[in-house]
Amino acid sequence: MGAGTGEAQPAAPRGDVANNWVPVAGIGALFLGGAVTALVVDGDTRRTAAYFVVSTLVLILVAAPWLVSHPPALAAPPGAYLVLGVAVELGALVGGAVEAFHGLGAWVVLGVGHAVYGQLERARVMVTAGGAAVVLGVVAIAAALPWLTLGLALATSAFLVLAAWRLRRLGPHAQYRAVRAARRRAAAFRRSSGRSTTPSMPGSPAPGRASRWRPAGRRGLRPPA
Repeated sequence: MGAGTGEAQPAAPRGDVANNWVPVAGIGALFLGGAVTALVVDGDTRRTAAYFVVSTLVLILVAAPWLVSHPPALAAPPGAYLVLGVAVELGALVGGAVEAFHGLGAWVVLGVGHAVYGQLERARVMVTAGGAAVVLGVVAIAAALPWLTLGLALATSAFLVLAAWRLRRLGPHAQYRAVRAARRRAAAFRRSSGRSTTPSMPGSPAPGRASRWRPAGRRGLRPPA
């Protein structure tokens, strides 16, 4: 309520987990670019690491304005999201610098960060996609084969794009189902209220049923004079 007035103030816009579809799609595009990079550099770990580190930073800078104008669910304290963002970028730097990871350490870090972010948002599809990215990234590091890295990066991108598509459909469809459910409950309430408040006389037929009573004169009997 406004101070000194009886008018209600408009409520602040609430976030929705479906708004995460843009950054998730951006991560999918990042891995698609990683597949192209793995094909172009032909096993050059330094350039592969540089791509993942720089693209992660660019993704954070590009996704931030969208999430400000289209807030996510924010099911966790804001500090948790800030810590996660800093940890992902630092992890990508460190993971890319480790020679044993063949420049693919940032891949695993991004997958872990995506799964943790999905857990903060209570979005199972994001947790699943992040877990798949981690598993495929570990396989790519263990194999250290450029052609296999290409295929696994494409598979990771497909998982993330599918997750973004699911999130994109989640918002409007969930609202549509909620509106339909509310309308069904309101209609059921009106029907039950109408039956309970309709007055009835003793001996009268139930509402909705045709009476079987017929005048006696129709059976050949005359009414008394």
